[in-house]
Amino acid sequence: MRHLSTQQLVRLRSLLDTAESALRQRIQTQDFAGDDGEDTVGVRHLMSDQDLHELLDITNARSRMQDNSYGICVDCGIDIDVERLLAYPTAKRCLDCQRLREQRHAHLFS
Repeated sequence: MRHLSTQQLVRLRSLLDTAESALRQRIQTQDFAGDDGEDTVGVRHLMSDQDLHELLDITNARSRMQDNSYGICVDCGIDIDVERLLAYPTAKRCLDCQRLREQRHAHLFS
């Protein structure tokens, strides 16, 4: 967080609040059309897992704000660009480390 101004942190907290609010509203209002067959249940389960993962990301980002590690890459320790954080407030890796991680995972699943 050492590279983030107070104003930037306020903006980032606001983005996290907005994302969490929208996510909680989406969870509460999810209404899947169709029957209650396996396909619908599968979609509900998938959406639920994704929603829970997003909530966990938001909670973890707030924890990093509390312990002053927010905005610092968990892999290499450099500052995450402010522009990246504004676009993706839950980011825990710098762009280079995130790309490397995605390349490794793509290789594992190809």
